[in-house]
Amino acid sequence: MVSLDQVEKFLGQVVRDEYGRSLGKVVAVFADVSGNVEAIEIAVNDYELVKVGAERIVRTPDALVVLPEWKVAAIDVENRLDRVKKRMRSLEELNRKGIIPTHAYEDLRKRLDSEFKKVKEDSAKVREVLKAKINELDDQIIRYERAIANVYVLYMSNEVSEQSYKASMDFLRNAKSRCLDEKKDVEKHLELLSKLEAEPVEPQVKTTPTTQPQPPQTAPIPVVVIEEAPH
Repeated sequence: MVSLDQVEKFLGQVVRDEYGRSLGKVVAVFADVSGNVEAIEIAVNDYELVKVGAERIVRTPDALVVLPEWKVAAIDVENRLDRVKKRMRSLEELNRKGIIPTHAYEDLRKRLDSEFKKVKEDSAKVREVLKAKINELDDQIIRYERAIANVYVLYMSNEVSEQSYKASMDFLRNAKSRCLDEKKDVEKHLELLSKLEAEPVEPQVKTTPTTQPQPPQTAPIPVVVIEEAPH
């Protein structure tokens, strides 16, 4: 939770996402009577305002950082998946050891199964959002690459100055790099969601390997050869 005191000093300043891209200026803040920020308003340009909920705002020592919507949704589902799986494994372990009565186990299991079904449905929706985001970023990366190629051609044909060329290329390359960073982040969360869904619910029972008893080692009996005396 971010407080009004933590945010008000950034009014009128540029706010960025966690990949370093400028989103616009913070021009308004909404807070409840306890001073907890509910949302901020960002001026993207001279005529467009975008409202960002408090769940997407991260306060750093010297800046406000806005998380992308897809990431907030992914983290929420990841936490819920992890929590429900841990509870289900704990319940199965308690039941296996006979620590809780059967009726309590069945009631808790029924509730957890229902919660697990719901969070799996939410996870499937989020995974679709992440896949769509990857496609969107791929398209954006291609546009940057085409723009870079076009500027390079104009520079090589002496149609733009070196100063203009460098300014343009610096922006385009940085923008492409940030898109690639976000794409890697999306892919990481997509992989994590799949992993969490696939984790087994049943507790892992550790078994102690049995070893076959070895026969006792006996020292070899020495054989003494006695020669007969000649007759």
